[in-house]
Amino acid sequence: MENQEFTVVNRIGHWLKTSLLVKLAAMGFITLLLLIPNAMIQSMIHERQGRQNEAIHEISRSWGGAQSVAGPVLTIPYEEITVFEGKKTIMVWTAHFLPDELNVEGDLAPEIRRRSIYDAVLFQSNLTISGSFKQPDFRLLNIDPKRVLWDQAKLSVGISGMAGIKSTLDLDWNGSSQRMEPGAACPQLINSGVSAPVTLDDETYRFSIPVKLNGSGALQFQPVGKETRLNLKSTWPSPGFSGGFLPDSRTISASGFEASWQILDLNRNYPQQWKSSDFKFDDATAFGVSLVKPVDEYAKNSRSAKYAILVIGLTFLTYFFFEVLRHFHIHPFQYLLVGLAISVFYLLLISLSEHIGFNMAYFAAAVATVGLITVYSASVLQIRRLAIQLGLILSGIYGFIFVVLQLEDFALLVGSLGIFIALALVMYHSRKVNWYELNDLKMKEN
Repeated sequence: MENQEFTVVNRIGHWLKTSLLVKLAAMGFITLLLLIPNAMIQSMIHERQGRQNEAIHEISRSWGGAQSVAGPVLTIPYEEITVFEGKKTIMVWTAHFLPDELNVEGDLAPEIRRRSIYDAVLFQSNLTISGSFKQPDFRLLNIDPKRVLWDQAKLSVGISGMAGIKSTLDLDWNGSSQRMEPGAACPQLINSGVSAPVTLDDETYRFSIPVKLNGSGALQFQPVGKETRLNLKSTWPSPGFSGGFLPDSRTISASGFEASWQILDLNRNYPQQWKSSDFKFDDATAFGVSLVKPVDEYAKNSRSAKYAILVIGLTFLTYFFFEVLRHFHIHPFQYLLVGLAISVFYLLLISLSEHIGFNMAYFAAAVATVGLITVYSASVLQIRRLAIQLGLILSGIYGFIFVVLQLEDFALLVGSLGIFIALALVMYHSRKVNWYELNDLKMKEN
């Protein structure tokens, strides 16, 4: 009886050891199990990226955040008389007028500030805002010019990040210079900015305002002129043109960029003059440039980690072919160890890329991982040639994924073609294998 029970146990153990179905099921289970550390690594990548964003935000807050310039806007109060039940009431309202011509010349000097292991891209901008206004015509707004308080007219310029202002703002108004003060004359239109009183005793008014402004990330403008021209240049080689309008002309090189915009009042959704709060600036029409950091280490780490299941699957498939065609027996625990080594690759990648850059980190982590698996496989398989083949296959897989990560527009196409070719190679090398016969042979051998 004991011998019979022992025989049954041996047969079950033999079946578990030699059955291809059991082997494939074990490989699938281990692959799914390895998704847990991979998910933890992806969570760590997002956590580190969030920490980087916090560090950049802290640097930007003390330096000056993304800047948006709106204006200048000419604001003039006027009186409106109402009579109700014989009682006359005088209300004071405001009217806003935009310039006929607006020219902005800007030079952005980029600067990298570092906190811990994180870098933030900052800029110092030297802007010259100039243009002209025509004498405001209140009749277009159905307002009696006699009710206008001409002596209370003010010119306002909106600046989103007041902490970034690094010099006094002196307004040149028809040859007369005066210092602009904090606070816009039209808070319902411009949340933060500066203003100065102006004299309206001519037909045309020329203005010029030099602005030195610190910021980070982006610099945008509102096209408030009837004709708005913006010219920007910088030594930063990776600009990102954003907002409602792209530049009409641009030149980008390793030494920097130059870009020019020309925008008409017909391109926006607010007029040249209006009463009080009838209209507001449309954020969708703001335009400008952002100083883009050319390499986002965490984005590439995140994209790389998404290929973990592919690397694990192809490695296990290679082991499986070695096992069934060369008549090896590889324990599921050994599969698990190889899968964990592949998962640790992504942990090495993120930690090294924070210090030496993504490309060098990828090379170092890949060499370490491929070397570890190759040496381990040489011990497991006992055939050095097979271990070297496995090392070459892994090197090809990591090299292919690195190429895909460098691509942007063609990453999906190249990745799909690579997977198709890998599947075609597997089908080619297994085309003449009789899996039923192979399983029977293994049963007879044992």
